[in-house]
Parts: sequence; C-alpha cells; structure tokens
Amino acid sequence: MLPGTCLNLLVPILEKNVGGTAGVDFGVAVNPEFLREGTSVRDFFDPPKTVIGELDPASGDAVMALYDGLPGEVFRVPVPTAEAIKYADNAFHGLKIGFANELGAVCQALGVDSHQVMDVFLADRKLNISPAYLRPGFAFGGSCLPKDLRSLVHAAQRADVSVPILAHVLPSNSEHLQRAVDLVERTGKRRIGMFGLSFKPGTDDLRESPLVELAERLFGKGYDLRIYDANVNLSRLIGANREYIENRLPHLAQLLAESVGEVLEHAEVCLVGTRDPAVLAALPQGDGPVLVDLIRLPDAEARRAEPGYMGLAW
Repeated sequence: MLPGTCLNLLVPILEKNVGGTAGVDFGVAVNPEFLREGTSVRDFFDPPKTVIGELDPASGDAVMALYDGLPGEVFRVPVPTAEAIKYADNAFHGLKIGFANELGAVCQALGVDSHQVMDVFLADRKLNISPAYLRPGFAFGGSCLPKDLRSLVHAAQRADVSVPILAHVLPSNSEHLQRAVDLVERTGKRRIGMFGLSFKPGTDDLRESPLVELAERLFGKGYDLRIYDANVNLSRLIGANREYIENRLPHLAQLLAESVGEVLEHAEVCLVGTRDPAVLAALPQGDGPVLVDLIRLPDAEARRAEPGYMGLAW
C-alpha cells in the first residue's frame, strides 16, 4: 500500500464499521512482508528484517509476539514509514537489476567481460555494496562522478546501446538540485545566504560542485546572494579549479562573505550545505532567517517542527 493508505483510507473505514477509535479501542499495524516467491518459507524463518508499522505501542506488541524467536533486526516505525519501506526495497531491487543489465550491455559492446567487472564491483563492501551514498541529501558533483557518467553514456551511444537508466542519472541529479531552487522561490524572499561552496568538505575543490551550480542558478535569477565557505579563498584557487569557477561563477568575489555572521546578517533565507561546526553552532533556532537544509542537520528532527525550517528531501 502506498504511504497514507492505512491511516487515510483503512482506519476511517475501521472506525466507522468496528466502532471506537483506532489506537484506543482497537489496534492497527502494518506489517510488510519481504518474502520471495519460491523461497518464502525459508525467508520467513530467516528474514533480512522485520518491519512493524504501529499506530500505538500495544498494536506493535501484538505483532511482535508473532515473530518471537525469529532472527533478524526488528524495526518498529510509524505506519506510513512501514508502507514506504516496501516500495523502497522493490524500487531499489529493480534499479539494481536494470543497472547491472545496462552495464552488461555496454561491456558486451566494448568487448569486456561484464561478469568480471561485476565480480570486482561487488567485492567493494565499503562504497558499492554498503550504506554509502544511500542517505537522501543534496545533489552529487565533483571531478569524477559527472565526468565518468558522461563518458559511459557517450560510449554506449557510440556503440548504439540504449541505457535509459544510466542516461538519466545526471538529469535526475539536476532535477534534485532544482528542488533547492524551488524551495527558495517558494519563500518569496530575495536576500539569500549560502553556507558551503566546495564539492567536498575540508577542501577548496569547486569543480562541478553542486553548490556552485546552485549559486549560479540563484544568481542568474537575480537573488541577492552571500556565500560563506571557510575553505574557499579566491586568491588561493589555481589551475583547473580557478578556471572552472571563473567560467561558471565569475562574480564569486563579490558574493563571498568573510564570516558566518556576515551571511546571517544579510540573509532572509539560509541554504545550509556544509557541516562546518562553526556554521552549525551559529544557526539560529526559532526566529531568524528561513533555513533550507540541504544536508539534514544533526538536529533536523527537532527543527522540522519550526515554521522557518525546510528540508530538501525529508
């Protein structure tokens, strides 16, 4: 069931026909299954996880009792979260299969053994088959990912191999960056502060930084922009890094601020794209500029209740 189905559709039907209030007079829980056809019994007794979406603790306790003695981690979550998890799993499984097949088709066209490639790919448990890169956040960038994706898609096109998943990764990334622009536009305010500019924390590497692209889009739309990044100093930029910023954001000198306070004093809206401790410590609580959170701040859960907080994808 899509998120919201249980609470918005089923619970009202139950309350009308059973009588009483869900979570008080009777329990409601959503318990998605993760059983594969053909191995469902084995999967039940050795589950990768057990997910219980509970309307109230008593409902969750009743479902927990059904799994007493079975292995695997148990997650007790809100009902809509349990509904969404099933979709996350199946969408990712489909994405993995599609990715492997597209890569295989490109490898075949280039005379490469795709299974050898994937054997090495799968051996990387630190970045490839791991939680790495699977937390919703801001768009990706840098000197490697965009360049190599373009090269691979170009090679596929030259070999007349259709790769719709790979070909749409960069457009998808651009759409995610546009979501940040849309959040700013939704505020109706014009004075914007940005915290963070470099591609990677602790460096001054601006090449294909999504924050540079975001600044460029906002500046191009006429927003009054101030930027603070403790690691970015125009006088120290050299080589390809300097050439890139001169081509993409030639007005950077007039946009850079000397301190966190200078940005906060200027901004009606603050875009937070860094975990710099000095920035995090200075961000106001409650009254102050609208905060557009691009990284999911450490206290994002508490800030979500504040009217001036906007999370990019949470």
